[in-house]
Amino acid sequence: MSIAPSQTVYASNLNEKINKLELKKNLYSLFTTYGRVIDIVALKTGKARGQAFIVFADITSATGALRALQKFNFLGKEW
Repeated sequence: MSIAPSQTVYASNLNEKINKLELKKNLYSLFTTYGRVIDIVALKTGKARGQAFIVFADITSATGALRALQKFNFLGKEW
């Protein structure tokens, strides 16, 4: 089963001890090196804790970021 390319990158296993604003700033700094980031959705409640969705302007940027950041250590945790 293959998944169709998307403009959105899903990141999990993020450090839950970082406040939401700081997490979004750090994610933005990291992901803008791969292309224009439109939005970052990071929730800090319930089952969504430690997860984020990074929305790029185009699929190529999202794919490049996804490939480059496999097994990446971000704020002390690997995802």
